[in-house]
Amino acid sequence: MSRSLKNSQLELNTFWVEAKMAARHLSLILALLVIYDLIPVNQGVEINPMIIKQVRKLRMRCLNQTGASLEIIDYSVKNRILPTDPEIKCFLYCMFDLFGLIDSQNIMHLEALMEVLPEEIHKTINELVGACGTKKGKDGCDTAYETVKCYIAVNGKFIWEEIIVLIG
Repeated sequence: MSRSLKNSQLELNTFWVEAKMAARHLSLILALLVIYDLIPVNQGVEINPMIIKQVRKLRMRCLNQTGASLEIIDYSVKNRILPTDPEIKCFLYCMFDLFGLIDSQNIMHLEALMEVLPEEIHKTINELVGACGTKKGKDGCDTAYETVKCYIAVNGKFIWEEIIVLIG
């Protein structure tokens, strides 16, 4: 193989590695923006309306992909009930997947939020990850659900007020 072809392949591989890292960072930033989108206006940070619009598109994408009921999601968030509907489980998976918080082997990476969230909550995230890790289910949807269920059992207040509201 010629030296220029090898160099081209190396440059292409480097490009894809950098593109994947950029996509991961964008997902984490979007996750952070969803959190801020759900904080009341007088407590939150001013966010560009175009970014908020993009985050809402991702939510709608997961609703459309999974067939999850917006009414069930709103009811469950309001009443702090984690529904067992298969569509809701897959909605959780979809949102975590879009935000880069679950990988292709269905391993949760909640700790990735520490890259974009305030240092004050890093300890809480570490406690959740340490206590729960990833609770394996029969598929990605069930894994996302079982892991969230464990997070709620360990620190329900944090999960409902800081995490679930961002996807609901």
